[in-house]
Amino acid sequence: MKIYQKSLTLMELIMVVVLIGILATIGLTNYRRAVTRAQENEARSQLLLIQHAEEVRRAEVNAYVTCADTATCNTNLFLNLVSPTWGYSVASGNTSSCFCAQAVPTPTDLNTFRIRNNWEQANTSACAC
Repeated sequence: MKIYQKSLTLMELIMVVVLIGILATIGLTNYRRAVTRAQENEARSQLLLIQHAEEVRRAEVNAYVTCADTATCNTNLFLNLVSPTWGYSVASGNTSSCFCAQAVPTPTDLNTFRIRNNWEQANTSACAC
């Protein structure tokens, strides 16, 4: 009586490797998309924090504070923005009743979009920065 050993044929082995490759590609794509969404949400939440800090400063000194980089924003708005992914800045608008805050990716980041929010104190003219 002959004893047969069960083993994978070359075709079955190739199919398993191809299937694992397809699943890994799908998983990696979804992972990258989730990381990008998380970074965008981080920037949006920090911009809302800047907006609230600007509203407090406006109530205290009757003017919006401008800052060119994250460190200056932390000092002028009494914040602690720490992000390796984003750099934050605030510019005043064409009137004293509005300001623009933006999050720009740091040079080492591969993202290319910017998030910019304009806030107006009231329904005055459009805020343009």
